[in-house]
Amino acid sequence: MKKNVFGILFLFSFICANAQIVRPYIGVATFFHTNFSSSVFLNLKTGGEFRLNKYVKPELEFSGMIGALENFTKRDDNNTIIEEFTRSVTSVNFSICPKIILGNSNELDSYFIILPKFSISNIEAHGNLTTYNNSGVSITNRKKNVKDWSQSLGFGVGYNFNLSDNNPDSLCIISDLQGVELGEAINRINENESRVNTKWTFGLGLNYYFNLKRKKV
Repeated sequence: MKKNVFGILFLFSFICANAQIVRPYIGVATFFHTNFSSSVFLNLKTGGEFRLNKYVKPELEFSGMIGALENFTKRDDNNTIIEEFTRSVTSVNFSICPKIILGNSNELDSYFIILPKFSISNIEAHGNLTTYNNSGVSITNRKKNVKDWSQSLGFGVGYNFNLSDNNPDSLCIISDLQGVELGEAINRINENESRVNTKWTFGLGLNYYFNLKRKKV
């Protein structure tokens, strides 16, 4: 882990030293997984795009994932809930992506992108087991937290386009396969529950890029 961190820091220094233009961005993505409440978990992100040339624009990104899993309930013969188990998960991720540009013949053109990504993640899963008496009053409440570190690869493709001729900021629509494995921490909360695997979960996202180099009039 330490070697990977030092390697990323070295690469970060190289990118910053050689970047011609830097564009900050913010974004959001929704990933689809049936084990989660409403069958989705979210990813909020911010970062910077570093223009090495018109075909290679690496990105450094900080992001946070959050999701609540489907609740498990146990009922008595009168259909009264006597036990309820809830689980949730969060992760803080640092990612580096050597973004590849396809068809960008001009700095302000719309273009397709390829997004291979390497991430280091700090994952924390939370479990809460509550039992109730016959009147529905909580009588016990047990909590458990599990922390985990993860390294992963992901892959995405997208389409970037400028907002208008007068506004050089741009939007990018992204189709993403994320590789962060949230399931290892979730499964250690209660090994008797159904197993969860989030590696290669499909999602859709949107990035908003701020062009600090304004278009000349």
